[in-house]
Amino acid sequence: MSEDKTIIDQIDPHFFNLIMSLSQTALFGMGKISHPQTGEIEKDMELARVNIDIIHMFKEKTKGNLTEKEKEIITDTLMNLQLTFADEKKRDDLEKSKETEESKDKSEDSEESKEDINQENSETEENSEK
Repeated sequence: MSEDKTIIDQIDPHFFNLIMSLSQTALFGMGKISHPQTGEIEKDMELARVNIDIIHMFKEKTKGNLTEKEKEIITDTLMNLQLTFADEKKRDDLEKSKETEESKDKSEDSEESKEDINQENSETEENSEK
């Protein structure tokens, strides 16, 4: 019990709440947690990036002023968010790439169909002229 009390004494609750709030907003932006009011999953990678940047800035600005436990909390939180962000960005890029490929394939199929139709029309016109 005394060990738990010591850890709690090493963490300013306002600091902890701020880091957790920024972290949750970043996770919300990455679509990892639902909107607290609507329950909907929304994705806003820019919102996530901004909140991660704020945590990083806060970490830099508080260097030398944090307890070991607070330093651990901000470092671990930041590292986890950055890794999650990179994974989500990669996933988004893959999805966009697939959509572009599918769109390109459909466009090519459509062009081929138009060419086939034009060729058939030409053949039909040639046959009707004979």
